[in-house]
Amino acid sequence: MIRLILPIISCLLGISAMAQTTITGSVRDAKRNETLPGVTVYSNSTMTGTVTDINGVYSLNVTAADDSLIFSYIGYKTQRVLIGGRTNIDIGLPEDVENLQEFVVVGYGTQRKSDLTGAITTVGAEEITKVPAANAMQAMQGKVAGLQVSAASGAPGSNPVVRLRGVGTFNDASVLYVVDGVFTNEINFLSPNDIESMTVLKDASATALYGSRGANGVIVVTTKKGKMTADGKPRFQFDAEYSIQRLPKKIDLLDGPEFATTLNRITPGTYNNVNAVPDIDWQDLVFRDNAPMQQYNFSMSGASESNQYYFGLGYFKQEGIVPKSDFERVTIRLNNQFNLTDNIRAGVNLTATPSKQQNAPGVISNLYRAWPTDVPFNPDGSFAEVRGGGNPLATIEFTNSETNRINSLGNGYLEIDFLKGFTARTSMGYELGFEESTSFTPVYTVSPSQQNNLSTLNKNRFQYANWIWENTLGYQKEIRKHRFDVLTGYTAQQNTSEGLSANIRDLIDENPDVWYINTGDLDFLTVGNGAETTSIESFLFRLNYTFDDRFLFTGNFRRDGSSKFGENNRYGNFGSVALGWNIINEDFMAGMRDKIQNLKIRGSYGAVGNEKIRWDRQYTLVQNEQNAVFGPDGSLVPGASYGVLGNPDLRWEATEQLNIGFEIGVLENRLTAEVDYYSRTTNDILIDLQSPGHMGNGANQFTTFNAAQVRNRGLDFAITWRDQLENGIAYEFGVLGSTIENEVLAMGTLAGPGSTLIGGALGNGQFVTQTQIGTPIGAYYGYQVAGVFQSEAELSDLPSLANQQVGDLRFEDINGDGIIDEQDRTMIGSYIPDFIYGFNLNVAYKGFSVGLDFYGQLGGEIYNGKDAVRPEQANYEASVIDAWNGSGTSDTEPRPTAGGLNYLPSDYFIQDASFFRLRTATLAYQLPDRIAEQIKMRRASVYIRGTNLFTLSEYTGYTPEIASNNVLSSGIDMGVYPITAIYSLGINLSF
Repeated sequence: MIRLILPIISCLLGISAMAQTTITGSVRDAKRNETLPGVTVYSNSTMTGTVTDINGVYSLNVTAADDSLIFSYIGYKTQRVLIGGRTNIDIGLPEDVENLQEFVVVGYGTQRKSDLTGAITTVGAEEITKVPAANAMQAMQGKVAGLQVSAASGAPGSNPVVRLRGVGTFNDASVLYVVDGVFTNEINFLSPNDIESMTVLKDASATALYGSRGANGVIVVTTKKGKMTADGKPRFQFDAEYSIQRLPKKIDLLDGPEFATTLNRITPGTYNNVNAVPDIDWQDLVFRDNAPMQQYNFSMSGASESNQYYFGLGYFKQEGIVPKSDFERVTIRLNNQFNLTDNIRAGVNLTATPSKQQNAPGVISNLYRAWPTDVPFNPDGSFAEVRGGGNPLATIEFTNSETNRINSLGNGYLEIDFLKGFTARTSMGYELGFEESTSFTPVYTVSPSQQNNLSTLNKNRFQYANWIWENTLGYQKEIRKHRFDVLTGYTAQQNTSEGLSANIRDLIDENPDVWYINTGDLDFLTVGNGAETTSIESFLFRLNYTFDDRFLFTGNFRRDGSSKFGENNRYGNFGSVALGWNIINEDFMAGMRDKIQNLKIRGSYGAVGNEKIRWDRQYTLVQNEQNAVFGPDGSLVPGASYGVLGNPDLRWEATEQLNIGFEIGVLENRLTAEVDYYSRTTNDILIDLQSPGHMGNGANQFTTFNAAQVRNRGLDFAITWRDQLENGIAYEFGVLGSTIENEVLAMGTLAGPGSTLIGGALGNGQFVTQTQIGTPIGAYYGYQVAGVFQSEAELSDLPSLANQQVGDLRFEDINGDGIIDEQDRTMIGSYIPDFIYGFNLNVAYKGFSVGLDFYGQLGGEIYNGKDAVRPEQANYEASVIDAWNGSGTSDTEPRPTAGGLNYLPSDYFIQDASFFRLRTATLAYQLPDRIAEQIKMRRASVYIRGTNLFTLSEYTGYTPEIASNNVLSSGIDMGVYPITAIYSLGINLSF
């Protein structure tokens, strides 16, 4: 403070010296290039100073003895610049990130960053809008240590799979999103341009206050609010972006002559002249070369003493690289806060989002298998028969599937400050959704295996209505060196949903105007209907205590009750404790504070409940459609029987987590680092176990039990270097990473411990994952390949399967009993990576800026299911060119076959999932303020951006990101929709 007052006093007194020189210049925000009024500028030697005017311009008289100027401004890093004989010095001040993030979002409020005891990371608006995508989570790749964001599909409008610090349950492992206080399972309805920040809560200390919904981690989404401007006028913002999408890589498949040659090896004489066969590239025929994507966003915001307002309107449209897979969305956002009195505030936050999505035709695995020797069209222009699974172009032509949705989320709240330090808040939030899907297939005939004799119409409707009522009472108090922040509350929520489906065949016409159920043959009508209602009641308490800005304590408690459990176990008690030590504020650090600005250690331990199972698992159900034949005429009589066995003793899963963190900032916080060790164990996991047949509820019936334990542990770190050079170049470099170790510690059955969960269905009767004690969740399970049988002698001397031949894969005899059978199948890999990482580089100079973001992972495997499933003769990947063709020719690639034992589950189909990707590359230019003012703009910028420009990976498929919401069946590539490379041009205008 003294350093700020002295320059002003000096100016008022008019201190001067002989041999003065006048230095002029301007001061700007180094990142946004905006002028900064009110910046203190003073001489380092005489303390003579001034402040910049409204345009960020200053003028200062200095003496010959002065060697440097000091630039100081709240919220920005103080800079010292050598004069060096110059009379004009322009400078860009970098933001003081630590100061800007002094208060961060936590559960049910904000907290000083220096007082934090939990593992929390915040990502701002600028980073969230870097990736052109419908879902803001796609921009979070490589931005938060411990957060894994994977694309389940590259199809427009698809939701990514998000995992925080591994997979801790066999059920729904998704994170919880809290949008302005309202709970939701996904944020695809939000425009990224309406988001102010996203805060990731990782450990139990940070997530405990959200109770059962936060067991897998919490992401708090804060949308933009109105802010008061210098002139009191509203601010208008318009952003536009146009992009082109392209397929970044093709799968290396056999071309026509290569396939003909290979097929002749399997069935000699199939092709008389392999060089004369057609050469059809189905990937070129199916994928669009340049699929456009565009988005436009407009907002109006402002504030006065009595009101804050924000209105946003967005439009997003993405055409898929596969025809008939487009996505279109309109987003409307309204945030208002009314200051009714000095101590009473009321507000609303509302979002409404209509959208339309074409459901992509399932042609990826189709084009993968299609024979490259078969032409797509007959001479008359009709679709030709294509062996290997059907004609992909015909599949696209005859697929008509679309889903229309409207989603709305919002809340209304009232806050009252009373007495001294007390704040009461009540909030009623809602989430509404309605969607209707229509799928129509006309009558057509391409081949005996690709035809539809009767037109088919499927209609599905789904609607949900969720509400949450939250009431909290907060108290803040400072008593000398003691600071208290207490919160207590009561919340109640209810989720209701209903689905209705109807299928009909043989419509009177194929015109879309008559795509209704009553236009079909009612003899083919089938209808399904289901609904559910669940509710949660919770009591919560939190205490934050800080002593002398040195010692920190956080305690959380939450009692949750869920309708998914019986009365005997309905409520669960969960809590956490955390301690922190701001070492930097100790007296013995006083002499080090010019070099070290932040030094903290913190630790937390706690438990959070989880109840993400079906609502009816506590009940024994009646199973319908158990029809039987009775009477002398053999009539089919509808019936019902004892079905799923319920478990009224189900209780809460409990996720316990230990977190130990370390933070440091040195060299005026130019170098900052955070490191966290975590160990997260989920006990009493709710899993479905097969019921013994003697219990009378039929074969293949499952009952839910609390019968497993899983541990995730690892290390998160984030390191950032920020600086500005004397020539005005500001730059920032950051790197982050996280290790993941996942292990199943216990599993049980009705008969005792040692159960196995089977998953990873390929659709051909084979299952390729098993989850058991000692393995990661969803581990791949199959034979280990020991080579290729090179001769008849090897085939007879070494263990083999019946009917194996020379040139086939040779499997490892795991148990050493001299035979190959099911007992020799073992764990052969896991989709869970060992290490995920990201790093970024940003450079800014005189209005120009360059940003590079990279993302990747090490370890983890993919099961190439599309290559393993061969219901009929199909095309091959190019590796078959090097297939075994006689003794000594190959010990890794078996002889080509149309099916058989080489396609049993084995590590032959396992490939490394490691990759390194240039996520985004951006070049931007912001117009100087004087030019922007001439065109009546407050700010104007233009940029070009590339997304997913290259990916370094050994995987032979379209993308190494193969994810699924089913944790027991993830990482299996059955023909995933490719992730595209995107080239964008955009503008940002503020006026």
